[in-house]
Amino acid sequence: MLTITAYVTGDDPPQLTLTAPPTGPGASAPPCTVVRGTATLAEGMALFVAVRRKPGLSRPKTIRFYRVDATRASTTWDVPISLDAANPEMSGEWYSIWALSVSAEWADFLEKVDGTTDGPLVIASAMPPHEGEAPSINVQRGAGQGSC
Repeated sequence: MLTITAYVTGDDPPQLTLTAPPTGPGASAPPCTVVRGTATLAEGMALFVAVRRKPGLSRPKTIRFYRVDATRASTTWDVPISLDAANPEMSGEWYSIWALSVSAEWADFLEKVDGTTDGPLVIASAMPPHEGEAPSINVQRGAGQGSC
């Protein structure tokens, strides 16, 4: 049985920003891209990046979660992600990317269950319990394909 404990940090919610990939007019992200940002997290929290293809296709809408290395999550950070990189037909599709502050215990549990050190930590159909606001950006995937 998994018990998820909420952490209360008082008046200091996490401070999260997303700074890359670019989102302006005409901007696109490569199929294998790097998400960058800044973070100030409370003790006992971990940083996740969530990626979901925007609605419009008939395929199930799933969210891929990437854990940001804990040693880099306290100031500026980056994490490589896939925008369905193996599928060249996804060129031009839009994706939403979020930064989330989640319980480190929960993140550790998922890491043990998954057992991988690269790629998404977990794929789910909904957002996990998280603390504070979850900033997001929308990016359009550029042409090409690859293995991230």
